[in-house]
Amino acid sequence: MPSIIRKNNFSFTLVEMLLVTVILAIISLTVFATFNNAIKIMSRVTQRIPEEDVNIMLDRFTGDVSNNLAFTGLAFKGLSNSLELVTLVQSPRLAMRTVGKVIYSYDEKAGVLNREQLDFSHLYSRENGYLAPALGNIKSLKFFYCSYDPVKKEYQWQGEWVKEGFPLAIRLEFEFGNKTVSNKFSKTVSIPVSG
Repeated sequence: MPSIIRKNNFSFTLVEMLLVTVILAIISLTVFATFNNAIKIMSRVTQRIPEEDVNIMLDRFTGDVSNNLAFTGLAFKGLSNSLELVTLVQSPRLAMRTVGKVIYSYDEKAGVLNREQLDFSHLYSRENGYLAPALGNIKSLKFFYCSYDPVKKEYQWQGEWVKEGFPLAIRLEFEFGNKTVSNKFSKTVSIPVSG
């Protein structure tokens, strides 16, 4: 009797190989698309939005002006490109909120509004405070100060504050942006202690 010899042939056919290749391609495209979307989302989340910087600076400015107070020996000083006021500040050195001075100054060459914060210990020891840029990419900036003229019976905006006491309000006007796009902003904050 003739014996039948069977060969175990475990090789793949061309159709099976093409099917596996198509499945791997679909899985690879899905994984690539997922990672690509994750990278796009991450870059959007970490991207700085200039309008948010403006809002943060205006909120801080509003808080500083609203907390302005009269303190013996420390005067309010207002120029068209800088502002010094006594307010409540959070002191890293003292680890508490205390009386201090905040100085906003516009550096026209750098296009930056700087904010220097001096707590009471800085003022007492005559040391420099914490200087940090409050906002960059500024093309122009001016402070205006509101007062009431009892003779003329009208409110007036001035570019400098040279009087004793406090103005009724402070208006900050600036142009913010880059070479292609710029926006103008204005913020008016009343001073509660001006009375």
